[in-house]
Amino acid sequence: MSSRTRPPWLKKLKRIIGRRIRSGSLTPEAASLLCDEVLPSIQRLSPPPAVSAAVDVWRADRRPSWELEQFIGKCYRSGDLGPEDALDLFDELLPQARPGSVYALNQLLTTVARAPVSSTVREGPALAVSLFNRMVKKVAPDIATYNILISCCCGAGCLNLGFAALGQIIKTGLRPQAMTFTPLLRILCAEKRTSDAVNIVVRRMPELGCTPDVFSYNTLLKGLCAEKKYGDNCPPDVVSYNTVIDGFFKEGEIGKAYTLFHEMLDHGIPPNVVTCTSIIDGLCKVKAMDKAEEVLRQMIEEHIMLDCATYTSILHGYLSLGQWKEAVRIVKEMSRDGQRPDVVTYNMLIDCLCKSGWCAEARDIFNSMIQSGEKPNVSTYRSLLHGYATEGNLVEMNNVKDLMVQNGMRPDHRTFNIQIYAYCKCGRLDEAILTFNKMQQQGLVPDIVNYNMVIDGLCKIGRLDDAMSQFSQMIDDGLSANIITFTTLIHGFSMYGKWEKAEELFYEMMDRGIPPNVNVFNAMMDKLFKEGKVTEARKLFDLMPHAGVKPNVVSYNAMIHGYFLAGEVDEVMKLLDDMLLIGLKPTAVTFSTLLDGMVSMGLKPDVVTCKTLIDSCCEDGRIEDVLTVFREMLSKADKTDTITENIIS
Repeated sequence: MSSRTRPPWLKKLKRIIGRRIRSGSLTPEAASLLCDEVLPSIQRLSPPPAVSAAVDVWRADRRPSWELEQFIGKCYRSGDLGPEDALDLFDELLPQARPGSVYALNQLLTTVARAPVSSTVREGPALAVSLFNRMVKKVAPDIATYNILISCCCGAGCLNLGFAALGQIIKTGLRPQAMTFTPLLRILCAEKRTSDAVNIVVRRMPELGCTPDVFSYNTLLKGLCAEKKYGDNCPPDVVSYNTVIDGFFKEGEIGKAYTLFHEMLDHGIPPNVVTCTSIIDGLCKVKAMDKAEEVLRQMIEEHIMLDCATYTSILHGYLSLGQWKEAVRIVKEMSRDGQRPDVVTYNMLIDCLCKSGWCAEARDIFNSMIQSGEKPNVSTYRSLLHGYATEGNLVEMNNVKDLMVQNGMRPDHRTFNIQIYAYCKCGRLDEAILTFNKMQQQGLVPDIVNYNMVIDGLCKIGRLDDAMSQFSQMIDDGLSANIITFTTLIHGFSMYGKWEKAEELFYEMMDRGIPPNVNVFNAMMDKLFKEGKVTEARKLFDLMPHAGVKPNVVSYNAMIHGYFLAGEVDEVMKLLDDMLLIGLKPTAVTFSTLLDGMVSMGLKPDVVTCKTLIDSCCEDGRIEDVLTVFREMLSKADKTDTITENIIS
């Protein structure tokens, strides 16, 4: 690199490293390693060559800034960025900063804000705020920048400035994150203003579209404990505890929620029905039914009135475990305690029964629901419809559909989808098309799911022209085909030997900006190899990374099989090397493909070859894979029992 093309920040890098070597904080060896690691990585990460003169000019204007940002990011992530270096690099970057420089500037601000006290940096948070004020004149801050600013303000004890920064976030239209509020909550709790902190978590954060996280609830918990410990005049009440307990459950912190519940009891704060229902619901979701039952019995002993939501939570827990007898017991207890099951409870029972294949029992519950005076809703009917559709019981499915209409429920897209799915599953495509047309006659415009289902059914029975007609109609209706649409059509045409049309659809999908997934590529490559189109298959394989698709083991297996068919053993070996290089481990299918290929070319695998393949599987303890390869070896290597015994030994 000539001095004329050398970016100016390289001088800064030299000065920074020199200063750190002289101060003893960086050894010459470490400095050399840092340069070896950072500089090549920046070169590798440089943008690819421009495809037009305009882009060339754009990159030429921004390249120095881009390279400096890459250097800052590398040093920041490796921990080699000190506060003095950050100040120097901030001064270097800011004059040439662009909108995208905000990420590097945030890294510099963070480094300064966290700096320990030294001769250069005495007040890190205050200095970071000063840098923010300079930065904001040049580059628009993002939410991460404001998070740093709020943390600095709170770290310096300036709570009002922290809230002012929060107001600026809202004013600029940015969405605050849970971590935005954590420093504010921490200061409020430290000042014994826990009620204000609870208000922020319960009301303000949801209003701003922000979901509290485990740090929010941990901060509240510490504040609550501190207030109780020091006997504040306004100790935390049951509402405060309910808030934190519910928050822990939402974050998956089951142990903390359960511990806090018992701590609440130890402090003499009686739980209410909200507390117990929250505890029971959270425990049931993690299948801790014994603990949930314990809380339920405690509620009864404490004469806390159980409501329908409490019973529904524990009922759902038993149903999700398939424990029907326990579920029935809970329903009986519910009725005995004067709590009539509501539509949510009935729907849960019916849906679980239908998904478990017990549609007759679900229908009995449905009838009981009507007899009790509870009115079914659309979800109730959908569960029954889907259950009968999965069973293939079209008669009962249509009876439920008719009953739904009689009771004033209008079928929607999902209802018709269930019917179409059932007809397609049973191979009754004419009735599926009839239902599809009836949906349109009732004023419902088919959506992409409706069309995909019909197209799939037609492809499976070989009515490819009809499938394409539906595809064209879908486009005429203003719907955009998705990956499922194209995958279905490509698979259908490939399955019936219509390779030219499958290939045409593949490239049409690419032209529409819909990247195919790895399964589409694998199927296409396999077809190309079988037709002897080796060059086309290889081009398709090389296209995968450009389409944002990462080849998997199946992709490599297809290529290995194809090259064996073409007799190109050298390419097979290259593929194996590439496969291992990117960290993909061969499977039993890979080894079986290798054995197949060797036998197809007249190469008889010897004992050493087969033993090596088996040992490769054994390294990972994959016994089933070993047995598969062993059986393949016996059937295809054409060896005697003596050789087999040698391999086993």
